[in-house]
Amino acid sequence: MDFISQFAVSLDAILGEEKDTILYLDSHTHDDVFQERTMAVVNRYPGDVRTDDKWVSVGLHPWHVNDDWQVQLEKMRSEASLPCVCVVGECGLDKCCESNFRRQIEAFRAQVLLAEECGKPMIIHCVKSFQEIMAIHKEVRPQQKWLIHGFRGKPELVKQIMAKGMLVSFGHHYNVNSLAYVALNCRSLYLETDDCGLSIRQIYENVRRHLSSGSLG
Repeated sequence: MDFISQFAVSLDAILGEEKDTILYLDSHTHDDVFQERTMAVVNRYPGDVRTDDKWVSVGLHPWHVNDDWQVQLEKMRSEASLPCVCVVGECGLDKCCESNFRRQIEAFRAQVLLAEECGKPMIIHCVKSFQEIMAIHKEVRPQQKWLIHGFRGKPELVKQIMAKGMLVSFGHHYNVNSLAYVALNCRSLYLETDDCGLSIRQIYENVRRHLSSGSLG
C-alpha cells in the first residue's frame, strides 16, 4: 500500500459507534501537537523538517513563491528524501494570492518532478486553478498520487478531478453533496484539520453527522 492510501478513512470507521477505539487519520495538518489515537501528516516548510518528526510533508506553498523559490526548492530537495518526509507539499496554485501566478506554475512543476524523483505522493493546494492543475496532471502523467486538500467544490468538479485519477480531502468547510458523492463511490474519505483549529475528532463528528442525516441517499 502506498503511503497516502493509509489515510483513507473507511465509511465504517466514520459511521461506526466505536469512537473510543478507532484510530483517527488526519491527512493534512499544521498542528504538530500530539493527539492520542491519531495518525497525522504534519505540514513543514522547506528548512523546517526536524530530526524528531515522524510523518511530515514538505513543500513550497504558492503563497510563499517569491524570487528565491529555487533556493527554497534546494532546501526541499535535501529534505524530501528523508524517511520522515512521506509527502511532497503542500504546494500548488492559487489565483487569489499575491504571488506571481506564472512563477507559481514554475515552482509547482519543479515540485511535481521532485515528487516523482523521490517516489512520494503530493498534497495540493488549489484555489481557482483546477483547470491548470488538471492540465499539468494530464501533461506530466505522474506515477505518484495527488491529493487536493481542503476541497470545497461542487460534485461536478469532484467528478472531473476523480476521473483524472486525483484524490480530494475534506476539512472543516465542504460541499455536503460532494462529500456524499465521494463517500458513495469510494466507500472512504480523506479527512484533515489543516489549520482550522478543530481536532480531527471534531472533523469526524461533523462528517458523521452529515452522512448520517440522509446525505448518502
